[in-house]
Formats: sequence, structure tokens, C-alpha cells
Amino acid sequence: MGGALAAPFDGSAWRRYADRFLQPDGRIVDSGNKGVSHSEGQGYGMLLAVAAGDRAAFDRLWGWTQRTLMVRGDGLAAWRWMPDGGVTDRNNASDGDMLIAWALLRAAESWGDGAYRSAATAIVRALAAAVLVEQAGLTVLLPGRDGFRKGEALVLNPSYWVFPAIRAFAALPDGQRWGRLAESGLVLLSKARFGGFQLPPDWLALDADGAVTVADGFKKQYGYDAVRVPLYLAWDGYRDPYYFRPYAMLAARYGGAAIPATVSLPGGTTTQVAASVGMLAVYRLASALAGAGNAVTVPPLAPDEDYYSTTLAHLSALAAQSLGIEP
Repeated sequence: MGGALAAPFDGSAWRRYADRFLQPDGRIVDSGNKGVSHSEGQGYGMLLAVAAGDRAAFDRLWGWTQRTLMVRGDGLAAWRWMPDGGVTDRNNASDGDMLIAWALLRAAESWGDGAYRSAATAIVRALAAAVLVEQAGLTVLLPGRDGFRKGEALVLNPSYWVFPAIRAFAALPDGQRWGRLAESGLVLLSKARFGGFQLPPDWLALDADGAVTVADGFKKQYGYDAVRVPLYLAWDGYRDPYYFRPYAMLAARYGGAAIPATVSLPGGTTTQVAASVGMLAVYRLASALAGAGNAVTVPPLAPDEDYYSTTLAHLSALAAQSLGIEP
């Protein structure tokens, strides 16, 4: 089944995104989540601003992030800010910190400003100290500094492995642990294949002996988090169909349309909620890399498309462009 292509990411797409989600003070609004702002959104906004060549917007985004979220005292960002309460959770979200640092590295390269690189390396050092840990012979990433050790097990989120960011961090001085993190991420993804589609869970547990299970205390599902796994693998240049077949199989099961947003694991029960446009863009990319062709139709973004779906659509376009394939 063919169909409409996802729109490429360009200056006009960025302007529409900024008009909808970027506030004048430099914060990105999560329109699907009570107008909250968070470190993830700031990182995504900064990456898109760099890709669009909009340095003024980038500086507003980075400025708000520094003033408002970098308040922990350890070099990492508080993950959640709410309009009616300010910072309401000071724990960090490791993927948000990674996205911010990677965006700063890309800004340093794009605009030749060493201050961005210095800021990025400081965040990378803080991340390594706070959330890179060893378990069962693997170097893994805690989702946040606090709250993810459950006895001898660690609770991990596969979608926090932002592979292209990890590659960039591994290239920095003393970046060897980041290289090991990437290798361990691939090991975890080979173990974390559950249900008939062999999908990773949004949240997994890694025991001291290396066993991987779907984590307790969270929804036992593949869904809104783990859909980013093939996106980040693609953006880092992985092309082996092995990494993308589970998502292509899920898409093919539903004929490339009305793909469910979540799948329970390991049971395989699907939700009646359909995948968003942004999720469909990820499935289209994964299907192409799995050798399934352009089997997913991606409709245009609706005028009221929410922040997360719109962001996934744009990131999928950037990943496709980096690979030289149609978005």
C-alpha cells in the first residue's frame, strides 16, 4: 500500500512548528499534556532549530532551558515545568539531557561557536557521572538519577538510547563509556523482544544476572516511548533489516493504516487508539529499512496536530534525509 509521503523538514515546516509550540520566552509547549514543558521538548526544539538554521530561536530555547530547568546544581536539567507551578519535578530525564547536549554539539558545528560545545561537554560529563552505570556486564543508562533502582534490578527505557547523540558523545575526549553504552543498547534490544511482533517494551527491567523482562510498575506495553527506538537507530545510520522488522511487521499486520498506538506485552492485545501521524512516519521509515517498501501511508499533519506527533514526524523526516531516502 503506497500513499502520501511524510513532508520533508525544511524552513517552512520549522516556522509552522515554532508558531505553534515555541513560546516567545523560549519554551516548547507540550500541547497534548496540559501545556507542560520539559527537558525532552527543549532538546527536540533545539535540534529542529539547528536543522532549520534558526540561531535566534535556538538561543531563546537554550536560554530558557538554562534559566528555568538547569536548577539542580549537578549540571543536569529538571525534567518538568508546569505553567501553574514552575518546576514540579526536579529529577532529570536522561534523554532530555542527551537531546539538549547533542543539539548544542550540532549548534557548535553549524555556527562555529565554542561556547555551545563547552556547554555540551559539561552536560555530557554530568550525565556520565549521574546515570551511566554497570549492570550484568553492560553499560546502561538510568532514565533519571533517582528512582530507577528496584532492589538488584534496574528499570530502563530503551527509547532513551538516542543513538546518534551517543555516537557524538563517544567521539568526545574520554568518551569510551558512551561507546560501550551504544553497544549495550544493541544487546538489550536483542533481548527485549516480546510478543508476536517481537517488540521492545516502553519500560524494561534488567536483573543482575542479565535477564530482561517487561518492567513492573509501568504499563506493560510497547507504545508511545518505544516507537522512538527505530527512529533513533535509523538516524544513527543503522540499515540492517533485523533492527526494523518488528515495526514493519506491526505495520503490515494492519495494512499500513490504522496501526494501533500501543501493544500490550507480552500478551499482544492492541489498543483501539490509532497511531498518530508522527508514529506513522516512524513506521514508514522502519518499513523502508526493513525492506517492506513504502507500505505505510502518512497523512499530512493536521492544523491541530499535537506536539509529540508533530515532533516525531519532523524527526523522522530528518532521519530519512540523513539516510538519503524518501521520508
